[in-house]
Amino acid sequence: MMENVQMIIDLFGPPILVPIVVFILALFLRVETRKAFTGALFMGIGLFSFNIILGALVGGVAPLVELMVETIGLKLPAIDIGWPGAAVIVYANRIGMLYLPFGLGLNLLLFLTRWTDTFQPTDIWNYYQFVFWAAIVEVMTGSLILAIVCAAFLNLVILLIADWIAPSMQEFYGYDGVTSTCFAPIQGAPFAVLAQWIFKKLGIDRIELKPEKIREQFGFWGEPAFLGLIVGFLIAFFALIKDLGNVETWATILTTAIMTGAIMVLYPSVSGLFVKGLIPISQTLNARLRSGEMKRDSFNIGIDPAVFFGHESTLTSGLILIPIVLLLSLIPGNTVLPLADLPAMPFMVIGMVIVMKGNIFTTVLAASFWFILGGFANSNIAPIFTQAALAGGANIPAEAAMVTSWTIGMNPIAWVVYQAFAAPENIRIFTIILAFAVYLTIYFLFRKNRRKFYLAAGASEEFLDEKGIAIDERVAVKGEVLGQ
Repeated sequence: MMENVQMIIDLFGPPILVPIVVFILALFLRVETRKAFTGALFMGIGLFSFNIILGALVGGVAPLVELMVETIGLKLPAIDIGWPGAAVIVYANRIGMLYLPFGLGLNLLLFLTRWTDTFQPTDIWNYYQFVFWAAIVEVMTGSLILAIVCAAFLNLVILLIADWIAPSMQEFYGYDGVTSTCFAPIQGAPFAVLAQWIFKKLGIDRIELKPEKIREQFGFWGEPAFLGLIVGFLIAFFALIKDLGNVETWATILTTAIMTGAIMVLYPSVSGLFVKGLIPISQTLNARLRSGEMKRDSFNIGIDPAVFFGHESTLTSGLILIPIVLLLSLIPGNTVLPLADLPAMPFMVIGMVIVMKGNIFTTVLAASFWFILGGFANSNIAPIFTQAALAGGANIPAEAAMVTSWTIGMNPIAWVVYQAFAAPENIRIFTIILAFAVYLTIYFLFRKNRRKFYLAAGASEEFLDEKGIAIDERVAVKGEVLGQ
């Protein structure tokens, strides 16, 4: 039965399932039927359009990544075979199918009890990004119970991050009432908060490379079309630098430049379709929140990260990082050759860009340090990834001694959790208790100091005031705090 459910999820995908789930949710929350249907329809149209743009980007950049690898002459023991390899591992193990109903039930329970403000069932196809780590816990320990607890724990971590970054994500990307529960794009956000604090202490944050600042100084040369043109040109130029005397080479370079420029121009228009879908639903929900009819402080819908990747700061930062990550893979201690997942680089900085408020320079700098740590984590799990992938029937290149997925394995937070749950049996109970203790400490600090956490993650005072987010988790009324 669960295989059929997974088949339906894979077959229909976000453009169909998100509108259906959102429509049902909206009716449950007593949004007017016509508004709920219209909103869900435009959300589906927006997601479908985002996927068309994404397909063009990945299809155009993927061959260039392979050429960059050849140009640099990279040869490492473990090859990145992409996120599908991780998905194979997840659904080849018992935890993959079991966590679909368990996770859905857990998400609803956490949301209804207000442990979280994020409604995650709209993003269930991205469960595999954290369930993968539970799957290799099951492979290492042989315990399904441990794997389920590990998956649930990582789910709690994701929902905490999603709650934390929701205001800054809404303000920066312009989508009211949404957040991301996809692990790969948001896992760097907590590190970005730390990096931004260090950058401020060192004065590095004064180097502002934001699209709007570039436009102020250079006019047209800072427009999205030109930024995309330049970044695409440089990516293709360096990938094909050994064959610049060929006419076909220049055709590829210029085509790539036009493609990235077009994506930056088209993204806001497609974004408008998605926003058109959100407006009727978010307006109704916000009105009910403000009136006190809904007994919640906020309400965030977990949405597919495809709606965020095309922002000019996100796309530019991600494309610039592709050659940088390839060079960083030469650092001693790293054994993974980033390859299949590199075109998805803009996804990997979605959470970091919002913390840096669109500053391309600090985003690239922070992401570079984070990806170095992630490279070590990925290298550490490459042997178990390979073992699990072989058992699951994944396609492994003949030239690869080991395989992994860059977007999934490059996750220091998940790696630490994996180490806690797969620790030697004589200390495992203590490492798991320690993991829960750390999570609960951060969770209750966040609940008590929401506004400070939101500000640290990139939200502005003005936006939080507009949203009615008080100094702490309790709402201030007439100078007094309710509950005191």
